[in-house]
Amino acid sequence: MISEQEFNQLNRILEQQTGIRLARHKCDIMASRLANRLRVTGSESYAQYYRLILSEQGTAELNKFIDKMTTHETYFFREMSQFEFLCTYLKDKPPTRSPVRAWSAAASTGEEAYSIAMILEDLFYNRSWHVYGTDISQTAISMAQEACFAMSTVSKVPTKFKKAYCLKGFGIHEGSFSVAKQIKEGCTFNVDNLLALKTVDYSFDIIFLRNILIYFDEAKQLEILNNVVKRLNHAGLLFLGHSEALRYKRDDLEMLKPCIYKKIAP
Repeated sequence: MISEQEFNQLNRILEQQTGIRLARHKCDIMASRLANRLRVTGSESYAQYYRLILSEQGTAELNKFIDKMTTHETYFFREMSQFEFLCTYLKDKPPTRSPVRAWSAAASTGEEAYSIAMILEDLFYNRSWHVYGTDISQTAISMAQEACFAMSTVSKVPTKFKKAYCLKGFGIHEGSFSVAKQIKEGCTFNVDNLLALKTVDYSFDIIFLRNILIYFDEAKQLEILNNVVKRLNHAGLLFLGHSEALRYKRDDLEMLKPCIYKKIAP
C-alpha cells in the first residue's frame, strides 16, 4: 500500500523528470507498476525507494522508474483507420519534398514508427523516406532499435505488409519476428522529451503524436503541441489519439477528420 505522502513524493520526481503528473486517483497504478522494482531493489517501502532514486547510487534505478511510469501499451497499426487515411491521402497528394519525413513523437517500443515505415516504403520505395522516433524511455528506445517483437503481435500487421516486411525468427529468436532491413534502416530512434526537445531539429511531412497528451495538464499539452507543430511542414499531417482532439481551434491547423489535422498558414 502506498501512502499519500509517498505517492506525492514519487509523483513530484515523475513530473520533474518527464512533465507528467498523475492524478491522485492513480496512486494504485503507480503502486502496482513499481511493486516489482521495490522487490528487485530490496526497498521495504515506497519511501525507501524514493530515497534510493534520489541518491547518487540510484541513477540507474531512476531510469527504471521513468520506464515503469511512462511506457504505455502500443501495437502495430493501432487505430487502423488513421493509417488507412494516411495511405489514401498520400496516394492522392504525395509530398513534393524528398525524402518524405515522418516523426513518431511518442514512439514507445517502435511499433507505431515501423507501421508508418511500412506504408511509406510501399508508397515511396527505394528509401525515399525516413521515419524518426522519440520517447523519454531509454529502455523503450533500445527495444525499438532492436526491432524484435513477439510473434503474437504480427497479427495486427496487414497481410500485404506482413508478407513483404516481417521476418520470422529462428533459433534463439524463435517465437519472435523482426522487420525487413529496408524498414529498419529507414528508421532512427532517440531518447527525447517533448517538453524540451534536443534531437529533433528538422521539419516533417507527417507527425504522429498519439496517446501521450492525456498524461499532461492543459498548459503542458499546449507547450508540447507548439513544440511539435512548429516542426511540421506546411500542408503536413498531424495525427492525435482518438481521445485527444484539440479543445480549441488553432489558426495553424485545419481538421481533416477527427484527430487528424493539416498544417496551414495562420
